[in-house]
Amino acid sequence: MRWFLLIVVSALFLSGCMPEIYTHASTPSTIIADNETHIAGRYAFVDVQVLDEYGLPVSGEDVSFYVDGAFLGEATTDTSGVARIGFFSPSEKTYTFTAVAGGVSRSFDVSFTKPKWLFIVWMAADNNLYYYSEDDLSEMRNASGSVSVVVVYDGVEIGDGVLVLDENGNWQAVVGMVGIDFNSGSYTNLEAWLEMILNQFDADRYALVIWDHGSAWIGDSYYISTKAVGFDETRGTAIAVADLRKALENALSGDKLDILGFDACLMGSLEVIYELRNTAHYIVASSFNEPADGWNYSFLDEITPDSTQFSVAEMIVDSYRDYYSSPAYDSYRQDGLSLAVYDTSQVEGFVSALDSFTYDLKANLSKVDAVYSDVVKSYIDYYNRPVLVDLGDFIDKWVTKLSIAPDPSSFVVHSYGEKGDRKLLAPVSIFMPESRSVYGIYENDYMTLSFPNDTQWDEFLVYWLQ
Repeated sequence: MRWFLLIVVSALFLSGCMPEIYTHASTPSTIIADNETHIAGRYAFVDVQVLDEYGLPVSGEDVSFYVDGAFLGEATTDTSGVARIGFFSPSEKTYTFTAVAGGVSRSFDVSFTKPKWLFIVWMAADNNLYYYSEDDLSEMRNASGSVSVVVVYDGVEIGDGVLVLDENGNWQAVVGMVGIDFNSGSYTNLEAWLEMILNQFDADRYALVIWDHGSAWIGDSYYISTKAVGFDETRGTAIAVADLRKALENALSGDKLDILGFDACLMGSLEVIYELRNTAHYIVASSFNEPADGWNYSFLDEITPDSTQFSVAEMIVDSYRDYYSSPAYDSYRQDGLSLAVYDTSQVEGFVSALDSFTYDLKANLSKVDAVYSDVVKSYIDYYNRPVLVDLGDFIDKWVTKLSIAPDPSSFVVHSYGEKGDRKLLAPVSIFMPESRSVYGIYENDYMTLSFPNDTQWDEFLVYWLQ
């Protein structure tokens, strides 16, 4: 189903600070209104002032507003004679506003200029992370004037809908789904909404953040085309990585996002990044489980008109590192924390080098065993079985054994990573289970991805584990 953006307006009263100096009935004689400029993608407020023949404010007067000749709504003047009405434009455009009060009218232009950045947040909060979504929405309110934010929100207790920030940093619903439970675990819904937003919202640069639980590609064989990210507990759905790729590629129509971010666990997987390499210039993700607090969205306030794709991606990682540097998160750092910027233009070159590297691994299985015993494990499953390992740590240790290995820093271009007392210089995970039986448990999930079909990694795993 294709959804269309609903333009909603609200009339707000402006509390006056002038004393009540003119209390008898008065008739509008003049409407004062200046041409205005606002930011597209931000809910705007448009003001006019109504004066009588003596130049004094007229209070309690109903003012009708029209936009390009179409009726918009009414607002009532306050004690300063000011009437204010809300208006939302997702695109860069100039509108002709007309205000009418008591037979007097005034036309003026209201222009919207596109922001430097549009952050699109797919907030799949219909699960036990719901309460943390409120904190993140609060953090996003401080976004700088260079940023517009649109949140496709699927929650538990409040109505689902599309939220945008207004000029005062408050959230406004521009699309409401009253009485409807939105399915954020549907990749077709993601595709439809993303396509609509990209077509209607103007910006110089676009970032998409997938906000929710994440499991890399683990469980994908269950969710494929019907468990990776975007868990909707009400519907019992989630978006598999291969389906996420399809949704993004279809919505983007050959273009790329400037940044694709995952505020979700375990998505900093080489297999995931390889799958999504053609959908964004940079991917930002964690190769470990994230704490429930997730990202620190204070970085939105640091974005300036000169901020580049890479500098914004760096801000995301640095704000995450700074947030979790306090002693309160010591236990999380012991278990492993990371967030990294992956340059997708370098991924294929690294994967090609890794593919050649598998022949060296096959020829030195005893060395593989020695390195594996001490490598950082990025994910250990419920039964205490290692499933994902830190590839950067594996290669770093391998170089101390043999001198030839691919360099993950070629595409892990900015990062924060640590586990216990170990600093991880290029955090990215890869499938490397401890036994053939564990491999078999996750094999169906793994084979939903392009990576094992395009490389020799799965053949190496079978050879090593046999």
